[in-house]
Amino acid sequence: MEQVYEKKREQLLDDLSDMSEVAEEMLQNVIKAMDDLNVEKAHEIIERDDVLDNYLITIEEEVSRLLTLDQPLASDTWFSIAMIKIANDLERIGDQATNIAEILLELKHDGIMKPLVMIPELADIVTDMLDVVLESFSTRNSDLAEAACRMDEKADNLYEDIYHKAIKMISQKEDKDEIKQIVQHINLAKSLERVGDHATNIGEETIFIVTGKRVKY
Repeated sequence: MEQVYEKKREQLLDDLSDMSEVAEEMLQNVIKAMDDLNVEKAHEIIERDDVLDNYLITIEEEVSRLLTLDQPLASDTWFSIAMIKIANDLERIGDQATNIAEILLELKHDGIMKPLVMIPELADIVTDMLDVVLESFSTRNSDLAEAACRMDEKADNLYEDIYHKAIKMISQKEDKDEIKQIVQHINLAKSLERVGDHATNIGEETIFIVTGKRVKY
Protein backbone atom coordinates (compact mmCIF):
# COMPACT_ATOMS: atom_id res chain seq x y z
CA MET A 1 0.00 0.00 0.00
CA GLU A 2 2.87 2.37 0.81
CA GLN A 3 4.34 1.91 -2.68
CA VAL A 4 0.95 2.60 -4.26
CA TYR A 5 0.61 5.77 -2.22
CA GLU A 6 4.09 6.98 -3.14
CA LYS A 7 3.43 6.40 -6.84
CA LYS A 8 0.19 8.38 -6.71
CA ARG A 9 1.85 11.11 -4.65
CA GLU A 10 4.65 11.47 -7.23
CA GLN A 11 2.10 11.71 -10.04
CA LEU A 12 0.28 14.42 -8.12
CA LEU A 13 3.49 16.38 -7.62
CA ASP A 14 4.36 16.05 -11.31
CA ASP A 15 0.96 17.35 -12.37
CA LEU A 16 1.18 20.23 -9.90
CA SER A 17 4.63 21.11 -11.25
CA ASP A 18 3.28 21.12 -14.82
CA MET A 19 0.35 23.28 -13.72
CA SER A 20 2.70 25.78 -12.07
CA GLU A 21 4.67 26.10 -15.30
CA VAL A 22 1.49 26.98 -17.22
CA ALA A 23 0.43 29.55 -14.61
CA GLU A 24 3.87 31.15 -14.58
CA GLU A 25 4.00 31.23 -18.37
CA MET A 26 0.57 32.89 -18.55
CA LEU A 27 1.63 35.59 -16.09
CA GLN A 28 4.94 36.25 -17.86
CA ASN A 29 3.25 36.43 -21.26
CA VAL A 30 0.50 38.80 -20.15
CA ILE A 31 3.07 41.13 -18.64
CA LYS A 32 4.97 41.10 -21.93
CA ALA A 33 1.69 41.84 -23.72
CA MET A 34 1.24 44.88 -21.46
CA ASP A 35 4.32 46.50 -22.99
CA ASP A 36 2.89 46.83 -26.49
CA LEU A 37 -0.78 45.80 -26.10
CA ASN A 38 -0.11 42.62 -28.07
CA VAL A 39 -3.61 41.51 -29.07
CA GLU A 40 -2.54 38.11 -30.41
CA LYS A 41 -0.69 37.24 -27.19
CA ALA A 42 -3.65 38.44 -25.11
CA HIS A 43 -5.97 36.06 -26.98
CA GLU A 44 -3.50 33.19 -26.51
CA ILE A 45 -3.46 33.79 -22.76
CA ILE A 46 -7.25 33.76 -22.55
CA GLU A 47 -7.35 30.46 -24.45
CA ARG A 48 -4.78 28.91 -22.09
CA ASP A 49 -7.02 29.41 -19.07
CA ASP A 50 -8.87 26.17 -19.86
CA VAL A 51 -5.60 24.27 -19.49
CA LEU A 52 -5.30 25.34 -15.85
CA ASP A 53 -8.95 24.52 -15.21
CA ASN A 54 -8.35 20.99 -16.50
CA TYR A 55 -5.23 20.59 -14.36
CA LEU A 56 -7.23 21.61 -11.30
CA ILE A 57 -9.88 18.98 -12.03
CA THR A 58 -7.19 16.32 -12.53
CA ILE A 59 -5.42 17.21 -9.27
CA GLU A 60 -8.67 17.24 -7.31
CA GLU A 61 -9.43 13.76 -8.63
CA GLU A 62 -5.91 12.53 -7.76
CA VAL A 63 -6.19 13.90 -4.23
CA SER A 64 -9.58 12.24 -3.85
CA ARG A 65 -8.05 8.90 -4.84
CA LEU A 66 -5.19 9.40 -2.39
CA LEU A 67 -7.58 10.07 0.46
CA THR A 68 -9.61 6.93 -0.30
CA LEU A 69 -6.59 4.68 0.21
CA ASP A 70 -6.74 2.49 3.29
CA GLN A 71 -6.31 4.59 6.45
CA PRO A 72 -4.01 7.37 5.23
CA LEU A 73 -1.77 8.94 7.85
CA ALA A 74 -2.68 12.37 9.18
CA SER A 75 0.43 13.79 7.50
CA ASP A 76 -0.71 12.34 4.16
CA THR A 77 -4.12 13.93 4.59
CA TRP A 78 -2.66 17.36 5.36
CA PHE A 79 -0.28 17.03 2.41
CA SER A 80 -3.20 16.25 0.10
CA ILE A 81 -5.19 19.23 1.36
CA ALA A 82 -2.16 21.49 0.82
CA MET A 83 -1.89 20.25 -2.77
CA ILE A 84 -5.51 21.20 -3.42
CA LYS A 85 -4.96 24.66 -1.95
CA ILE A 86 -1.87 25.26 -4.08
CA ALA A 87 -3.64 24.03 -7.23
CA ASN A 88 -6.52 26.41 -6.52
CA ASP A 89 -4.14 29.34 -6.15
CA LEU A 90 -2.39 28.44 -9.40
CA GLU A 91 -5.77 28.32 -11.14
CA ARG A 92 -6.65 31.74 -9.68
CA ILE A 93 -3.34 33.15 -10.92
CA GLY A 94 -4.36 31.98 -14.37
CA ASP A 95 -7.70 33.71 -13.88
CA GLN A 96 -5.94 36.97 -13.01
CA ALA A 97 -3.68 36.69 -16.06
CA THR A 98 -6.82 36.17 -18.16
CA ASN A 99 -8.46 39.21 -16.54
CA ILE A 100 -5.44 41.32 -17.43
CA ALA A 101 -5.46 40.03 -21.01
CA GLU A 102 -9.15 40.99 -21.34
CA ILE A 103 -8.42 44.46 -19.96
CA LEU A 104 -5.59 44.86 -22.47
CA LEU A 105 -7.99 44.02 -25.31
CA GLU A 106 -10.39 46.69 -24.05
CA LEU A 107 -7.61 49.25 -23.78
CA LYS A 108 -6.42 48.43 -27.30
CA HIS A 109 -9.96 48.84 -28.60
CA ASP A 110 -10.54 52.13 -26.80
CA GLY A 111 -7.18 53.66 -27.63
CA ILE A 112 -4.57 53.53 -24.91
CA MET A 113 -3.77 56.49 -22.73
CA LYS A 114 -0.46 56.82 -20.90
CA PRO A 115 -0.36 53.97 -18.36
CA LEU A 116 0.06 54.57 -14.65
CA VAL A 117 3.81 54.47 -14.21
CA MET A 118 3.85 52.18 -11.17
CA ILE A 119 1.98 49.30 -12.82
CA PRO A 120 5.12 47.84 -14.51
CA GLU A 121 6.88 48.01 -11.12
CA LEU A 122 4.00 46.11 -9.51
CA ALA A 123 4.13 43.56 -12.33
CA ASP A 124 7.85 43.00 -11.67
CA ILE A 125 7.25 42.44 -7.95
CA VAL A 126 4.49 39.86 -8.32
CA THR A 127 6.39 38.07 -11.09
CA ASP A 128 9.40 37.80 -8.77
CA MET A 129 7.12 36.57 -5.98
CA LEU A 130 5.72 33.80 -8.14
CA ASP A 131 9.18 32.81 -9.43
CA VAL A 132 10.58 32.57 -5.91
CA VAL A 133 7.60 30.80 -4.38
CA LEU A 134 7.48 28.16 -7.13
CA GLU A 135 11.20 27.55 -6.69
CA SER A 136 10.65 27.24 -2.94
CA PHE A 137 7.95 24.63 -3.52
CA SER A 138 9.99 22.59 -6.00
CA THR A 139 13.07 22.61 -3.75
CA ARG A 140 11.12 22.38 -0.46
CA ASN A 141 12.89 25.51 0.80
CA SER A 142 10.87 27.20 3.53
CA ASP A 143 13.29 30.16 3.72
CA LEU A 144 12.65 30.98 0.06
CA ALA A 145 8.91 30.63 0.64
CA GLU A 146 9.12 33.06 3.56
CA ALA A 147 11.11 35.54 1.46
CA ALA A 148 8.43 35.43 -1.23
CA CYS A 149 5.65 35.95 1.32
CA ARG A 150 7.40 38.98 2.80
CA MET A 151 7.38 40.65 -0.63
CA ASP A 152 3.58 40.79 -0.52
CA GLU A 153 3.54 43.85 1.73
CA LYS A 154 5.51 45.81 -0.87
CA ALA A 155 3.05 44.72 -3.57
CA ASP A 156 0.09 45.73 -1.40
CA ASN A 157 1.58 49.13 -0.63
CA LEU A 158 2.35 49.79 -4.28
CA TYR A 159 -1.20 48.86 -5.29
CA GLU A 160 -2.55 51.29 -2.68
CA ASP A 161 -0.37 54.05 -4.15
CA ILE A 162 -1.60 53.25 -7.65
CA TYR A 163 -5.22 53.21 -6.49
CA HIS A 164 -5.05 56.55 -4.68
CA LYS A 165 -3.19 58.26 -7.53
CA ALA A 166 -5.75 56.89 -9.99
CA ILE A 167 -8.66 58.16 -7.91
CA LYS A 168 -7.02 61.59 -7.79
CA MET A 169 -6.64 61.51 -11.58
CA ILE A 170 -10.32 60.61 -11.97
CA SER A 171 -11.35 63.59 -9.86
CA GLN A 172 -9.47 65.85 -12.29
CA LYS A 173 -11.00 64.38 -15.46
CA GLU A 174 -14.25 65.16 -17.20
CA ASP A 175 -13.91 63.00 -20.31
CA LYS A 176 -15.77 59.70 -19.76
CA ASP A 177 -13.39 57.73 -21.98
CA GLU A 178 -10.37 58.87 -20.00
CA ILE A 179 -12.11 58.05 -16.72
CA LYS A 180 -12.99 54.60 -18.07
CA GLN A 181 -9.35 53.93 -18.97
CA ILE A 182 -8.14 55.00 -15.55
CA VAL A 183 -10.63 52.57 -13.98
CA GLN A 184 -9.32 49.84 -16.29
CA HIS A 185 -5.81 50.55 -15.05
CA ILE A 186 -7.03 50.23 -11.46
CA ASN A 187 -8.57 46.85 -12.33
CA LEU A 188 -5.35 45.77 -14.02
CA ALA A 189 -3.32 46.73 -10.95
CA LYS A 190 -5.78 44.91 -8.69
CA SER A 191 -5.36 41.71 -10.72
CA LEU A 192 -1.59 41.99 -10.32
CA GLU A 193 -1.98 42.56 -6.59
CA ARG A 194 -4.17 39.46 -6.37
CA VAL A 195 -1.44 37.42 -8.08
CA GLY A 196 0.79 38.46 -5.19
CA ASP A 197 -1.83 37.28 -2.71
CA HIS A 198 -2.08 33.88 -4.38
CA ALA A 199 1.72 33.56 -4.50
CA THR A 200 1.73 34.29 -0.77
CA ASN A 201 -0.84 31.55 -0.19
CA ILE A 202 1.38 29.09 -2.05
CA GLY A 203 4.31 30.19 0.09
CA GLU A 204 2.34 29.62 3.28
CA GLU A 205 1.36 26.12 2.15
CA THR A 206 4.97 25.37 1.20
CA ILE A 207 6.15 26.40 4.65
CA PHE A 208 3.51 24.12 6.17
CA ILE A 209 4.54 21.18 3.98
CA VAL A 210 8.23 21.62 4.86
CA THR A 211 8.01 22.57 8.55
CA GLY A 212 4.58 21.44 9.68
CA LYS A 213 3.94 24.96 11.00
CA ARG A 214 1.03 27.18 10.02
CA VAL A 215 1.98 30.79 9.24
CA LYS A 216 0.01 33.76 7.91
CA TYR A 217 1.45 36.79 6.13
